Amino acid sequence: MTGSERDPFLSLSLKAAEQASRCGSFRPDVEEEWVTDEPVSCLNCYFRRWTSDSYHCMASKIEITS
Repeated sequence: MTGSERDPFLSLSLKAAEQASRCGSFRPDVEEEWVTDEPVSCLNCYFRRWTSDSYHCMASKIEITS
């Protein structure tokens, strides 16, 4: 049994770090909002918004105001 099979959050955390490392929109959130020790992770991104069962990336929904 691998670590990610024992801990589903570990699997999510590893995927989120991999995705964030390839994302041109990644911006770290303030450290107080971080949920994982991995600095570059979707889970620690400024554009991450939590839902009741996961999170959504809002980077493509950026609204520019004057």
